[in-house]
Amino acid sequence: MLWIFLAILLASIVIGLPIAFGLGVAALVMAVLSDIPLSIMIEQSIRGVNSFPLLAIPFFILVGEVMSNGGIARRLMELAGALVGFMRGGLGQVAITGSMFFGGISGSAVADTAATGSMMIPSMKQQGYTAANATAINTVSSVIGIIIPPSIPLILYGIVTETSISRLFIAGIVPGLLIGAALMVTTFILASKQGGGVRQFRWDRLWKAFKDAWLALVLPVIVIGGIIGGVFTATEAAVAALLYSLAISLLVYREFKLSELGGMLIRTARLTGMVMMLLAFATVIAWFLTINMVPQTLVRQVQAITQEPFLLLLIVAGLLLLVGFVMDLTPAMVIMAPMLAPIVTSVGVDAAYFGVLMAFILGIGLLTPPVGTCLYVGCGVGKVSMESLVKAMLPYYAALVVVLVVLIAFPGIVTWLPDLTAVRGN
Repeated sequence: MLWIFLAILLASIVIGLPIAFGLGVAALVMAVLSDIPLSIMIEQSIRGVNSFPLLAIPFFILVGEVMSNGGIARRLMELAGALVGFMRGGLGQVAITGSMFFGGISGSAVADTAATGSMMIPSMKQQGYTAANATAINTVSSVIGIIIPPSIPLILYGIVTETSISRLFIAGIVPGLLIGAALMVTTFILASKQGGGVRQFRWDRLWKAFKDAWLALVLPVIVIGGIIGGVFTATEAAVAALLYSLAISLLVYREFKLSELGGMLIRTARLTGMVMMLLAFATVIAWFLTINMVPQTLVRQVQAITQEPFLLLLIVAGLLLLVGFVMDLTPAMVIMAPMLAPIVTSVGVDAAYFGVLMAFILGIGLLTPPVGTCLYVGCGVGKVSMESLVKAMLPYYAALVVVLVVLIAFPGIVTWLPDLTAVRGN
């Protein structure tokens, strides 16, 4: 069954068929060959999306839409400028810090690339950055948005592996900050004197930016603080974040019009529908593979090769990097997580740790050709060619790989905070 599934999936990628439809075709073929009633396939697909924590996805997507259109994202970027704009690599540091703020609320790398890129790239060009370098910084920093909570990929991982989403969110905080720090150090090293600090540090400017943005900064406090404090689950945090972002955008900043809400809801519905279709068909595939003992067989075969966690994680990381080259993050997560999670947890690896690691590795895939979604968005926003953008990103690829090796070598970086807070529930 595994070979049938892989063959159909590969054929779908080659002919350009959307992955969700490819999974549906694979599920149908496997059902016919197994002589299993189609009603069972329908039942399993419904089971895959009939999950309360999945409600967090449309809410967080909509929060990102409100942020971009309601003045929240702009104020966070201005605060980032007041905080780090004086550093060498000036606006590059601002773009990375802004991505840490924005990613800590929207949970989407693609949304981060589009939002921060459209705000920062024109200014960076005026300050002497080449179009390729400006776009590279804004594009590569988007990977932070899928590690720092909230994170849509981590929600999907939690659903398909039955891991606590709240614990996954808390586990992503320190690695997300580490990735941001690595990118800032890389920018600092690469920056020329002409690309250095764009302004002098001034306390009055920082205070003014903080006063203008402090309400926006409450958003991550609601999400992260509420989960750590046990006030609500990750799903409830998404609802609270949406209500709060709507309130300050409509009543305080007044840069958001109710007439824009319809378009935002449509875009949110489209993205949510895509994710739900993927998850529905992936659940059917996972069920077929399970009843045919595929995950159990894979666990035994991998354990026969090595039971050393570090070596095993290196092998799995290499596999996921290859998968990220040819498959987008969302389908890769829902397809690969149910197969790989039992393998790594069988040798004592923490499930939440592996979820963060998997999201990070597949996030690198968003930045690499030929399928990297964020690359294409970056090229469009920055008006640069794919070749020049990839060339400018090479030092940042190296920085991400260094962080990846550090996280594999020292898993405690990821697990100490969720262990400390003892966050378990969804």
